[in-house]
Amino acid sequence: MPFTIDSTYIWLAFAAGLAILEIVTPTIVCLWFIAGSVCAFLVSFLTDSIMAQVVVFAIATGLCLVFTRPLARKMLGRKPVPTNVDMLIGKHCIVTEDILPDKKGRVKADGVFWRARSDTSMKAGETAEILAIAGATLTVAPLTVKNI
Repeated sequence: MPFTIDSTYIWLAFAAGLAILEIVTPTIVCLWFIAGSVCAFLVSFLTDSIMAQVVVFAIATGLCLVFTRPLARKMLGRKPVPTNVDMLIGKHCIVTEDILPDKKGRVKADGVFWRARSDTSMKAGETAEILAIAGATLTVAPLTVKNI
C-alpha cells in the first residue's frame, strides 16, 4: 500500500509555515493566506475533494484580503520618521562644483559637502535652496529673490 498524506495535514502544515513566515517578517504579508488555509483545513474534514478545498482557500483568502487589508493598512500605516538630515530641506547651500541638468555637482550645506542635482545649470559659488534629499544626494534650485 503506497504512503499517502491526507490533505488535512497539508493545509495545517501550510498554515503553520505561513504563520512562521508572518512572524519573521516585519509587515503583514501572509495573514490572509493563513486564514484561507485554515478555512481549507476545516473544509478538508467535510470533503476529500482537493478542488473544493482549493476553491475555499482562494475564496476565503480573497475575502479576507478585500475586507481587512484597508483596515490593516490604516492601523499599520507608518509615517516616515524625520531625521536630522531632513532639517536641511528649505535651507541654503553653496554650490562648490558646477551642476548641470544631466550631471550632478556638489554643494556645501551646514559645513558638509553633498552631491547635488538640479533641473537648471548652476555654477560654483552660487547659492541654492535645498528642495529634497534622496539618499546622499540633495535636489537644489537656484536661489532667487522669491526664495529669499
